[in-house]
Amino acid sequence: MTASLLPGIELPDPDTLTLPQLEGWNCALCGGRLIADQLLGKVEWICGRTTRVVELWVCRPLCKEATKQVGGGAG
Repeated sequence: MTASLLPGIELPDPDTLTLPQLEGWNCALCGGRLIADQLLGKVEWICGRTTRVVELWVCRPLCKEATKQVGGGAG
């Protein structure tokens, strides 16, 4: 796993994400459908005997899940 490209936001565990989140269709943090997006970072995802490096994308502007991590406030 590499570090997040967005300061203050941690990369999620790929095993907790849905296939649309892993494929970049939905936000890796909030799960919402992406209209405008930004790259959060890359993680290794193990599926069966295969390990893939996948890019995780998040909402732009940042979703409430991301702002909770950065600011620590309620969303």
